[in-house]
Amino acid sequence: MIKVLHKVFDILELLAETPDQAKPLSEITGRLKMHPATCANILQTMARRHYIEQIAPRKGYILGPLVFHLTKQGPYRKDLVTVAEIPMETLAKEVDETVLLVILRQGRRFILSQINGQQRIQVGPQALGLTNIYETATGRLLLAYMPEHEVDKVVADYGLPGKLWPQVDNITSLRKALTKIRNDEWVHHSPDNETVGLAFPINSPEGHVIAAIGLFLPKFRFKGKHQKNVTSGLRRAAKAISDALTEKAKSRTKL
Repeated sequence: MIKVLHKVFDILELLAETPDQAKPLSEITGRLKMHPATCANILQTMARRHYIEQIAPRKGYILGPLVFHLTKQGPYRKDLVTVAEIPMETLAKEVDETVLLVILRQGRRFILSQINGQQRIQVGPQALGLTNIYETATGRLLLAYMPEHEVDKVVADYGLPGKLWPQVDNITSLRKALTKIRNDEWVHHSPDNETVGLAFPINSPEGHVIAAIGLFLPKFRFKGKHQKNVTSGLRRAAKAISDALTEKAKSRTKL
């Protein structure tokens, strides 16, 4: 039963990669390494429950209406997303770049909110949607603020970063790199020769880092005055969100 549940979630995550593009049974079974008959039975059950739908007989599958119905009350961590919305919109408008609000859950990176800039050349969705904790500025920053035992679990589950973080080749060098991030209180990371990622921490009213605000932009734009504006603007936005969370908590205690 547990294995079947995992397969159901794997199917949903696979279809969510490209929600407007149907995936045939052969692709689903191939990528998830499932027996065709078993996969077909699971798909039929999910379709009957409206979590997926088949676009036509012998055609591919897409996410169904109930998947979207589950989120009808608003986004995940609506409390955080709502508070962050205005500072993020202000920053995106000021620097004309894409701004992200990111959290970590069980070693995986999730984007809570994304506000795009209007520059003609933007960082592609593949880079923005990276889930590997080591591969992005926001992932590295949030990892740096995790308790030590949770960092150990991430390493146990996903291994060391390897080529994703060339300077880190053992647990000692990882801890040293994470200490530097905490001391700097921000991350500047260039995962390739084309993009730059920045991240600053967002603090809870209790002083714990609960999220990161990040920004991706093409490397050729990260220079001169724009570099200064992007970095200082992201720092201000992080502080504005943290301060707003604190004020919101204070107002609740007065009620």
